[in-house]
Amino acid sequence: MDINHSDNFVSKLSNMTEDELTNVDLSFHLVRLQKEADHLYQSSCIQLAPDVIKWVKKNIVKTIQGLKVVVDNDREAFLVGDYNHEITVNDQIAKFAYAEYEEISRKVGKLVTALNSHDPEYPEKHTKFQIVKLTCNEQSAYFCYYRGVKKNSMRSSKKLMVLKNANQFVFAEDTVIDLGGNVDFFIVGDHIFIINVKSFENAFDYRDHIAELRDQNLTQIVSMPFFEGETSNKELFEESCKKFIHSRGLAQIKPETLSAVQENFQDRCAELSRIKSNVPEDEFEREKYMKKYGTIWDLFEYIDLDNRKIIFIEGASPRALIHFFADKIVRSFLTEDFKVAVAYE
Repeated sequence: MDINHSDNFVSKLSNMTEDELTNVDLSFHLVRLQKEADHLYQSSCIQLAPDVIKWVKKNIVKTIQGLKVVVDNDREAFLVGDYNHEITVNDQIAKFAYAEYEEISRKVGKLVTALNSHDPEYPEKHTKFQIVKLTCNEQSAYFCYYRGVKKNSMRSSKKLMVLKNANQFVFAEDTVIDLGGNVDFFIVGDHIFIINVKSFENAFDYRDHIAELRDQNLTQIVSMPFFEGETSNKELFEESCKKFIHSRGLAQIKPETLSAVQENFQDRCAELSRIKSNVPEDEFEREKYMKKYGTIWDLFEYIDLDNRKIIFIEGASPRALIHFFADKIVRSFLTEDFKVAVAYE
């Protein structure tokens, strides 16, 4: 369901009054990620005083209201765009349809299971993030703050933290929890809505998933006919692509795009041949022509246009080929120059 739909729980929350919030149930959880454990997540449910619960609810409503912008006729709405492995679009909430990714869907399931089964031996000092679950009329949303807890080293410090209890001041507890502030991401329905991409990726160990998607796409690319032959050096190409700087671009390539690459490779090579053969003789015109096709020109170093094969050499950058395989090379509407789409986004 669209987050701006009136029936969406987060949309409802953003419009709730203080009185309406009294009907919303809240649970507060400390969570940590355990990469090597059978249970990926471990959690503890923290009991909050009634006035603190009231404050947290109001703070979340204020926070999600702050994510809205005026779109037309003074109507406010959330600006949402699809999550992109490669780039972060500022001033938008990134929507991630986790149900479409088996690995992340599994991790979300494990997280929810951990929130419903609190560990009495949970080590608070190892907390990685906090989650506030809000529920009303059988609808729920999970709001994540990617932060740990603070330790008050009372006895060893030159400064002490004390709190007033009744008529005297006593030492503060060892564990101090920050409440409120910016929500890093929230989960509602089958989607994760991301404000801080880095925090989302840390919470779900998503860099490993990006590497998996990269490797899957690489395997498919180097198995295509145009990578046959020794001069293609597919092993060198794979090795250079596995540097993390290239991983996101490769992970972003969709299966249908790779299918189109293989199906249309011969036609694209024919077009590249025409571009290369039509270089003007006049020096000034040649400079303009090469500037127009600047991004495409880089491909001539990597494609044997006569034999319709990839050529890759040691020490070369795979960036131009990745842009080609990802269908990122586009013609500018205004200048007609060819650019890489990532530069516009």
